Amino acid sequence: MLVVPFACAEFHDKSGNVIHRIHAHELRNITEVPDAIVQDPLYALMVEEGSLKAPESKIDLKALENDPDAAIAKAEKRTKTAKTAKAAKTEKTETAAKTEKTEKAEKSAMEPAKTENAAAAAEAKADAGQNDTK
Repeated sequence: MLVVPFACAEFHDKSGNVIHRIHAHELRNITEVPDAIVQDPLYALMVEEGSLKAPESKIDLKALENDPDAAIAKAEKRTKTAKTAKAAKTEKTETAAKTEKTEKAEKSAMEPAKTENAAAAAEAKADAGQNDTK
């Protein structure tokens, strides 16, 4: 299998034996690797991340040969876009949680005020009732 690696790595089989190592001198060059590296979960992670390109056709292989930097730039752009989207989603969630907390705090702050007003009104009625009987 031909790949273009953008990071050093060591691939293992299911029993932990080393299948292949990608060294620094192989980076950004077309490298022949054993097909067995596909069984290592690291392979899938590196392909998904873009730090390992495994061209599926001769056209993809030619594009990587001509400009390997373009391939990594596309992968970095996808990663940045995904991180930005995740950060925006997290920010929305945090803002919603803060808003909910604030609303609860305001409601609980108003509760004692209502209780105090009701107590004052009841006391005033009681005072008014005592004044009428005298």
